[in-house]
Amino acid sequence: MRISVLEATAEEYRRQMSAVLTSASWRWSAPLRGSAGKVRLLRARARTLVKRLVRRDIPPATTSTAGLFAPVARKGASGTPHPSPLLNRPLVHGVRSSRLELDPLPTHDQARVLVVAHVFYPEVWPDIEDRLSRMPEAFDLIVTLVQGPAESLEGRIGGRFPRARIHHVENVGRDTWPFVELARRGAFEGYDAVLKVHTKRSVHRIDGDAWRLDLLDGLLPSPEGVRRIVDLLRRDRNVGVVVPSGHLKGPETWGSNQELVEALTARMPFAFDPDALRYPAGSMYWAQPWLLQRLADLELDREHFESEAGHLDGSTAHAIERFVGVMATAAGLDQVETGEVPSRLHQARRADADGNAPRVLAFYLPQYHRIPENDEWWGEGFTDWVNVDRARPLYRGHAQPVEPGELGRYDLSDVKVMQQQADLAAEHGVDGFVMYHYWFDGQPLLETPLRNLLADPSVEFPFALCWANESWTRRWDGLDKDVLIAQTYPPGWEDAFYDDLLPALRDHRYLQVEGKPLLVIYRIGQLPDAAATIARWRERAEADGLGGLHILAVIPSRDFEGMSASAAAAVDGLVHFPPGSGIGLQSLRDLAPDLDPTHSGDIYSYDAAVDGADLRTTGPHGLRVHPGVMPGWDNTARRGAAAYAFHRGNPVSFRRWLSRAVDAATAAGGEPLVFVNAWNEWAEGACLEPDARFGRGNLETVRQVTGARPGQPRSR
Repeated sequence: MRISVLEATAEEYRRQMSAVLTSASWRWSAPLRGSAGKVRLLRARARTLVKRLVRRDIPPATTSTAGLFAPVARKGASGTPHPSPLLNRPLVHGVRSSRLELDPLPTHDQARVLVVAHVFYPEVWPDIEDRLSRMPEAFDLIVTLVQGPAESLEGRIGGRFPRARIHHVENVGRDTWPFVELARRGAFEGYDAVLKVHTKRSVHRIDGDAWRLDLLDGLLPSPEGVRRIVDLLRRDRNVGVVVPSGHLKGPETWGSNQELVEALTARMPFAFDPDALRYPAGSMYWAQPWLLQRLADLELDREHFESEAGHLDGSTAHAIERFVGVMATAAGLDQVETGEVPSRLHQARRADADGNAPRVLAFYLPQYHRIPENDEWWGEGFTDWVNVDRARPLYRGHAQPVEPGELGRYDLSDVKVMQQQADLAAEHGVDGFVMYHYWFDGQPLLETPLRNLLADPSVEFPFALCWANESWTRRWDGLDKDVLIAQTYPPGWEDAFYDDLLPALRDHRYLQVEGKPLLVIYRIGQLPDAAATIARWRERAEADGLGGLHILAVIPSRDFEGMSASAAAAVDGLVHFPPGSGIGLQSLRDLAPDLDPTHSGDIYSYDAAVDGADLRTTGPHGLRVHPGVMPGWDNTARRGAAAYAFHRGNPVSFRRWLSRAVDAATAAGGEPLVFVNAWNEWAEGACLEPDARFGRGNLETVRQVTGARPGQPRSR
């Protein structure tokens, strides 16, 4: 009797709560509830600040290190494994799992929006079905239908949405594992926006049904409301997630999930601040496809999810619910509540009208082909691939050796490889290559790729040259020890060098800035009289009908000579070239597990490098400074136990840096440029082109930040 009374009372309470949460007054008060959530977040941060002030003996880190290394799975008193399959199965360095095959998805010719609906409770499906009628444009629909009673809906779903793709799944990982599996299948690629919904009931909560309705109505409020959300995701590249007002939660809701989220981020890895947690509670939201594609980078399988046992907290699914928000923050993406969409959209439209997107240029290493000099100095058949292949990890979790992706271990004596690289660049928003040029008093080295390119005008490879004017040494650092070939400047070298450049400068594919060919000087401080040299080159370029030269100098590395005032006055601007200067340095040596005792270099935080990056666009002597970024850096392949490595660059943290650099360059006006170190520095762990771990992840990041679409020119 008591049970029946309690059930009746609970049912009446649910009915009343549903009436309240669907009322007009509840909708009107949504901004106030959102503000209350933000107040709770501020209070949690204040409590954390007090704790930090009390513990003054612990020096604050420059950047949080939470999430950089996998937590060790603790065992019970009897030696039993930790119950979390996620903690018990950390990612071991290796190649990216091959993409799962997905049956072709029927698509609308013009559909740029994808809806993913997970159905476990068939009786709740009508709530989703009815609200999908509010979609103002064509959309594709994927339904993950849990095996069992929910499968009875297949005919109904197919009848209402004939082009829907229905995917039958086990009841594992709730709505989360099927969603991650879709990411691994590449299902989110090619869309402007993705909506994730599911038949949420939360039977442990007395307001579970009302919670679901509030989420669905927030995400699908009306055709005009949906149109605004999708338009915002299309226009504002810095919006990652749109969440119903009042449903962004903070650190007070970590529960038992922080350690699990650290295990997830360590699979990338990237750092996060646990006190800054914000995530879409309820796991329903609109999102940028790029963000959701990163779920594939976690390399999760079914075995990483618990069997269904009614978990209320502390499962892999609960961790991924929070991880989506953590990842958005780490990527520099905003999570916007639906009540903020109109004002944010207004700002985005104004920015579109004023925008002048910078060109993204990647430094390019013309190595990876044999030359007699390298055969003599390093052994028969040497290329940098030899260095790459012999690298070994220096600590547990160190991603060495690196493996190239779809282009493989190519030979740059084949110009077809350069066309493949150019195609990838154009598809993903990389506007050109800045090719290193090696010239030693009339003797060029590694010149075969450039010569082949100039001989074949059909190869669409936009490029400029960067004179890497430093000596070659056995230490690969350009310093004056163990010199293999010295960089010298005998009388008359200026004209001889210009004569060598002229065929490239005249090429129709050569990049120009302000109507003049672009030339970058790597170590301008080495030139005997930089001002006179540059004046001579410009004079000759004018005489040759080139209109002069646009000359940029790389900001000197902390290990190199400086730049004189006269040299600064002669150039048109400067280029940041990380990691040589202008980044944050935070050592992780004391945290790196099982560090090789012979290691004499250092292990740095890539996230600290990002957070400490110098993005000022005005430098010494008032010169324009063009921002520089790097997708990673690790010279273990060349330096072995003496290496300096930035602990695992990844597309998420790289996006945060690139987005800031693009914003800084755009705000500076003029003809903005952003430089990337590099396209293919495999032996230094700095590569935009595909690798075996993240695939095209770094290139997809460039495309997301720049808003590039294949075959469509970007605004300048």
